[in-house]
Amino acid sequence: MVQQTTLPRLVRGEWLPMTYEQFLAWAPDGMRTEWTDGEGIVYMTTSDRHQAIVLLMASVLDGFVRLFGLGRVSFAHYPMKFWPDGPHREPDVLFVATDHLDRWSEQRLHGPAGFAFEALSEDTAGEDRGRKRNQFEALGVPEYVMADSRPGRHTFVYLRRNAAGHYEDVEPDQDGRYHSEVIPGFWLDPRWFRQDPLPTAEQLLLQVAPDEYRRYLVTLLDSTRE
Repeated sequence: MVQQTTLPRLVRGEWLPMTYEQFLAWAPDGMRTEWTDGEGIVYMTTSDRHQAIVLLMASVLDGFVRLFGLGRVSFAHYPMKFWPDGPHREPDVLFVATDHLDRWSEQRLHGPAGFAFEALSEDTAGEDRGRKRNQFEALGVPEYVMADSRPGRHTFVYLRRNAAGHYEDVEPDQDGRYHSEVIPGFWLDPRWFRQDPLPTAEQLLLQVAPDEYRRYLVTLLDSTRE
């Protein structure tokens, strides 16, 4: 008879020691969870502002990627799994280029995303800027972006992995925008995430890809008239 292992008690916002097999049995469905270095966590409930920033980023990035057929976009709770016993990480938003869609499965991404975005919150900021940043760098996530979602804080960090495998800060252009190399033609403006209320994804797509998005809207309107 196989002896069952007692699972750790469920405590939100606290890293608890466990194996990856225990984590898979312990992690609740529908909640944001992560596992790394022999520890698992269920994150605390996020704020309305955090959720709004994540939804905006996912929507504008997904809209842009679909316009140009560049790959796929997902958001938590869709994890990256780097190897059988490696980190199980759930970026707020991730992008995978078409050439790497062999990494995509129904339940998880097997390997690094091309682009990862985190909206920093009270219970994730330290991890996102520390251990997670170091792992994304070491494990090959080419671009990693962090925008602070906490009240009164406006930190914005855009990191890109260099030829030596180390993250470097990306500098904005003269208009304060950050341009992606992983997602051709896509750029971000930190001021998007500081507005209250936040802009809509449609407004931002008209800024980032005005011609293509207008053509899409015209095509969509024509199809409704047929």
